[in-house]
Amino acid sequence: LCHFPRRAVVVRLALPLALPLALLLVALTAAAGTAIVQPVELEPDVRFWMRVYSEVSTNAGFIHDQRNLAVVYETLHFDADLPPRQRESLVDAAREHYRQMLRHLGSGATPQNDEELRVQGLWSGAAAARLLQAADDVRFQLGQSDRFRAGLQRAGTWEKHIAQSLAAQGLPAEIAALPHVESSFQPQAMSKAGAAGLWQFIRSTGRRFLRIDKDVDERLDPYRATEAAAQLLVYNFRVLGTWPLAITAYNHGAGGMRRARTQLGTDDIVKIVRNY
Repeated sequence: LCHFPRRAVVVRLALPLALPLALLLVALTAAAGTAIVQPVELEPDVRFWMRVYSEVSTNAGFIHDQRNLAVVYETLHFDADLPPRQRESLVDAAREHYRQMLRHLGSGATPQNDEELRVQGLWSGAAAARLLQAADDVRFQLGQSDRFRAGLQRAGTWEKHIAQSLAAQGLPAEIAALPHVESSFQPQAMSKAGAAGLWQFIRSTGRRFLRIDKDVDERLDPYRATEAAAQLLVYNFRVLGTWPLAITAYNHGAGGMRRARTQLGTDDIVKIVRNY
């Protein structure tokens, strides 16, 4: 396991259909005196994301079940120079292959070959109805190991300032790993949704803590953005009361997490991950 002093490897969560960002903290070594939980129920999810960040690069990925991350059907590998559309065609074909197989098994039919036996084994003990549901949950996850390694190299530039900024606000030291999820420690990173910088602030949230106008965009200043991220996380924790919820709110918003808590009547991150 590659890691910085005082914190362990981070898992990738800032993706469509991915589990909440709070799972990041499950994969980190909890600091003494902090309230970061490590639920046993989420360990299979954590192991999956650790594989994404350590086993496969952006020239490969997993065909898997989006609800049960312990179920990985296949690892796809791509030629580095393969055009994006051809990659998409290969992924679509693989997903459809497993959908059809699961529909066949879900109909109650006997496995026809070794591959169907293998897939049935991944769902050992599951009812036919569960296999039919799984046919709708086949997903592809691109690997991240090369991006993660590059992020580890870049992170040293801001490591000291991040640690100092978090300590100044009384935040758990493990949160220093968050930019691995957000930007792979690229200070000029821009997302399709308009988030920018090391900590991926959108404009509306960033303006609460940073100067963002036609002349200056402090989201792209890794030092100022770090201080702003610490302030935002302090606010989230004050509103929500637990670090798993506060970290998830970094992407989903404090209001969104309040709604999740109210709807399910719990602060339990496992129940929220599974049911919200």
